[in-house]
Amino acid sequence: MNKTILNILFVFLTLNVFSQTDLELLVFQKINDYRVENGRHRLKWDDATYKSTQVHTEYMIKEGKLSHKEDSETPSFWNRLMLFQDDNWIIGNENVSAVSTNHTDNSIDEISDLILYSWKRSKGHNSAMLGNGSTVGAVSCGDTTKEKEGFTLNMKYSTFVLWIKPIMEQ
Repeated sequence: MNKTILNILFVFLTLNVFSQTDLELLVFQKINDYRVENGRHRLKWDDATYKSTQVHTEYMIKEGKLSHKEDSETPSFWNRLMLFQDDNWIIGNENVSAVSTNHTDNSIDEISDLILYSWKRSKGHNSAMLGNGSTVGAVSCGDTTKEKEGFTLNMKYSTFVLWIKPIMEQ
């Protein structure tokens, strides 16, 4: 039964068109610029990784919480990644963020800076973002709005995954 659910999810997700938003591409570009500033090489965008990040960003929005884990058939980022990849991977990392866009001009440049800053200021996320040897990655972003006690909170959730893809597959 669980395998059937995963297969249905896989078919549904692979039949949908996955195209990056300008914000997602800008965050990825800024991550690569930051990596180069710190002596790392640029990551190659990976569509399969992007699909896995979208699954998790949508989950965090639905649940309304920031988390690396899911209470689902794909509890970890590796499980989500393997929905769209074979199991020929080496090692990887996942960054997640939730930033408020209430006090921004809502430009993608300012929002991308907030997302990147949230990862830079976290020791673990910063280390992951600068992962030495990582070769591919992707970023997804999504919006949510919450009403609480007459106040509207606009949030941008993001997931970034990077990992080492074997040289023969690149």
